[in-house]
Amino acid sequence: MVKMIVFDMDGTIADLYGVEGWLECLMVKDVKPYRDAKPIYDMDVLNTVLEMLKADGWVIAVTSWLAKNSNNEYDEAVKEVKKAWLNRMDFPYDILNIVSYGVDKSSVTKDFGGFQILIDDEDKNLNDWSNGRSIDAKGNIIEELIKLIEEER
Repeated sequence: MVKMIVFDMDGTIADLYGVEGWLECLMVKDVKPYRDAKPIYDMDVLNTVLEMLKADGWVIAVTSWLAKNSNNEYDEAVKEVKKAWLNRMDFPYDILNIVSYGVDKSSVTKDFGGFQILIDDEDKNLNDWSNGRSIDAKGNIIEELIKLIEEER
């Protein structure tokens, strides 16, 4: 059976909202907030925990929204910058889905089946998730992931 952890990016692992002028940048279609966002967690610690989960058979996915009121050119630039951010952070993802703003994230990964956990900071996404359970990223996600490791052993 597939076991998958699905991460949101913005506000979950990347501190997009901590970038000065983030909203204004998005409104003028500037990728700066996506590029310059600091990680919310110590990425060495998070990545170590994720590698342990992968060793236990978990698949790591990222499903992140594009900006609201965007266009194709900006969407492509944001996709490139988000992928580069994940790679720069050595985030050990297996699957990357960068989708239109507002897409139901459950629909993006439902075809994989199995048990899935969404980690997101958006209440609507957490409440609408129908592929398993969810973890609110406003808490300490590393602690929650360590609990998963302990449950597996």
